[in-house]
Amino acid sequence: MKKIVYTLCLAALFLGYSAAAQTQESGLRHSIYLNGNIPTGDFGSSVSSGHSVVPLTYEEIGKDASLGFGLGYRVSYAFPIGLGTVAPFAGIDILWNTIDGKWADLYSDAYYTCPTYFNVPLLAGINYTYEEVWDNITPFGEFGVGTDFFWMTPEGDGNNDSYYFGYKATFAFSWMVGAGAYFGKYVSAGLYYYGMGKHTVDYTSGTLDDNVTARTQVQTNTAAGMGRQQRTVGSLMLRVGFHF
Repeated sequence: MKKIVYTLCLAALFLGYSAAAQTQESGLRHSIYLNGNIPTGDFGSSVSSGHSVVPLTYEEIGKDASLGFGLGYRVSYAFPIGLGTVAPFAGIDILWNTIDGKWADLYSDAYYTCPTYFNVPLLAGINYTYEEVWDNITPFGEFGVGTDFFWMTPEGDGNNDSYYFGYKATFAFSWMVGAGAYFGKYVSAGLYYYGMGKHTVDYTSGTLDDNVTARTQVQTNTAAGMGRQQRTVGSLMLRVGFHF
């Protein structure tokens, strides 16, 4: 019995070593990205000109996002297919935006906490890389689908709990498409579009259960059929990647 166990252990070690060696020789890659983004959809639309009071509250919050930036990580595995390679991948990005333009100034003038937007898309997809076309430049295209986590930080007067609003984090179906080029083996740049779905804007109770203003606002708008509002969230991105 012991001999069988030892034999199985040795076989497992051998298979593990072989798999590790194969991985070293294969197309397994890790990538880190720097992202710059331009908001689109409701996310990038302007707050109505008739509104000029902060905090915005959820009739207008989730709009007028600023230019933003972010970081990304991806793991992929490449397979040669003749004219280039195909690489399934899985990745995560953390994207940051804040409220744009005059609204940031209005929040500052009112000594209110300005809302900040975070998107965390989790995507799996496939990358196709063509053959080198000129002087270490290799074009690629890719597509991915998954989910996006969207969160808005609280806004309002931090010194007055009756005017301090929190928001529930939400998830939505997300997708992306992109194209660009590798410059050598370790650096790439590409233009992408991320469609991060329709997210529902919905108050929490604020910082305290007795946040009367937030609760009254929710009840009033719910009675009027506006208790929850959706925002389409998207971003046009320039991504610079570092691969190893």
